[in-house]
Amino acid sequence: MANLVPYSFGVELLTGTHNFANGGNSFKIALYTAIGSYATSSTTYLTASEVSSGGGSQYTTGGEVLGSQAVSNQNDVATVDFADAVWGSGTPATFSAAYAAIYNDTNGDKLVVVLDFGGTKSCSNGTFTITFPNPASGTPAGSDAIISITS
Repeated sequence: MANLVPYSFGVELLTGTHNFANGGNSFKIALYTAIGSYATSSTTYLTASEVSSGGGSQYTTGGEVLGSQAVSNQNDVATVDFADAVWGSGTPATFSAAYAAIYNDTNGDKLVVVLDFGGTKSCSNGTFTITFPNPASGTPAGSDAIISITS
């Protein structure tokens, strides 16, 4: 499976459901061991196949709040960027994940995108980090951002 953008996301952008600007809506990223029930028809965050919390995993159901969100324009490419998501930085984490979902925690847990890691990634008594691409990279510039719209 490749990354999945739900059909509802475009309509929600045009109706003002998602405010990605700094100080706008709060977005979270949740981790999954399997794709579970997500499909292009999905509209909200789901818990099926989410990484287990507790037991030293250092993962909390619902995932982590994405920080430092920023919207910019890179040569006619609108981009959204977030700070990298990290689990286990204070207390070591132990878990595996193959997918992640970014969703709007402010507005009804509306689904933004499901990310495919291309296989299961693990951490054992360490840190698990999702590094977002540079929002200015790609051809055209900005097209590699985690979320980008080319005009």
